[in-house]
Amino acid sequence: MFFAILSDKPEVRERFCKALGKETGKEDLAFYSLSSGGKTNTLVEPALYPQKIQPLVYSLYLADYVVVIAEQLTPQIGEIIVALEALKKDRGMLVTSLNLPIKGTVLERYEKVTDENAAREKLLAINEEPSPEGELLAFVDKYLSVKSVGNVAIGAIKEGRIKKHDKIFYLPDKKEMEIRSIQLNDLEVEEAKAGDKFGIAYKGEPIDRGMVVSLRSEFENNRNIMGRFQQSPFFKDDISRKLHFCYGFNSVEGNVMENSIALDREMSYRKRDPLLVVDASNQKLRIVGSFTPI
Repeated sequence: MFFAILSDKPEVRERFCKALGKETGKEDLAFYSLSSGGKTNTLVEPALYPQKIQPLVYSLYLADYVVVIAEQLTPQIGEIIVALEALKKDRGMLVTSLNLPIKGTVLERYEKVTDENAAREKLLAINEEPSPEGELLAFVDKYLSVKSVGNVAIGAIKEGRIKKHDKIFYLPDKKEMEIRSIQLNDLEVEEAKAGDKFGIAYKGEPIDRGMVVSLRSEFENNRNIMGRFQQSPFFKDDISRKLHFCYGFNSVEGNVMENSIALDREMSYRKRDPLLVVDASNQKLRIVGSFTPI
């Protein structure tokens, strides 16, 4: 599973993660490997949040379970709550002694503890894994060109599985890739499944941050997308200007229309999944709401 560890304070997130797992990579997102009960889970920490909003968005799209640590009620804690509500992330734990304004939000369903040590123990006790069945959805964090190996993609599988020699599709550029080898935790394996952080060597063209899916998938690429926009009741500013529409590790600028969005370039999406709408330069609240394609 992927556990998103959220707080308004980077040092609090880092302290919590380092007490549980081993750091396996850190750029705008930090990843920690957590081994317990014979299973390996991954902690995802938005290292550059709150300076940048995108790492928070990326960590939420990966998250199967969320841990929110709140020592004080700050605008950033409010922003995290609004983001969780917009994406309906209703599985998680709230670590605080405060009486936070969560009534009517998904955080009402979170398990509540007041102590970080207790939270870590409860996290270690979670013994489940996402189903590997269904179509492939994997988010690519970064691309490397490795001497003697070739093209390598580092990422995480949200749904489904990939196997050695599979042919898959990179979006939004619609590039075909053939998997040559797969590594999990520096060990070569025959397949990776939902909940795994992977490295794959592949045959194909260089890629950017994005996602990979099965060749026959439900994903679509469009610039004009019909759907339903739901503005957060806490976002009070004008929405007629350019906003960012986010899905997975992708973010595209565009405008909200009456029953659709108009984007500056094509974006990949799946009709049942919400896009998080962000006003990245807003000085008060950067989470505008969500848009669900229909």
